[in-house]
Amino acid sequence: MTDKKMADPKASQNGSHAARNDSATDAQGVQFLDIQKSDSERLRVYVKEYRGRTYIDIRVWYLADGGEYRPSGKGITVRPALAAGLIQGIDLAARSFDPKEMS
Repeated sequence: MTDKKMADPKASQNGSHAARNDSATDAQGVQFLDIQKSDSERLRVYVKEYRGRTYIDIRVWYLADGGEYRPSGKGITVRPALAAGLIQGIDLAARSFDPKEMS
């Protein structure tokens, strides 16, 4: 990863689904988002490096038997160049719903 300053994305908070949008570095990379998806799952966004390339990892983490969260196979890893298109697609999909149905 480069030493460039990364933008801090704004996370949405929805009711009891607490979101964290400050960045933190750990063994997985730099974490930018942590949203509670259910009692036993969290959705996390990381920027990580693999084989000398930088990627954005959007993944569901599950609560393991030991009480700590671990990454699941549910998620995607994309190059940063694809982020704008992915965000646009998610935004369009979200707008396609009737706001009254969103609860």
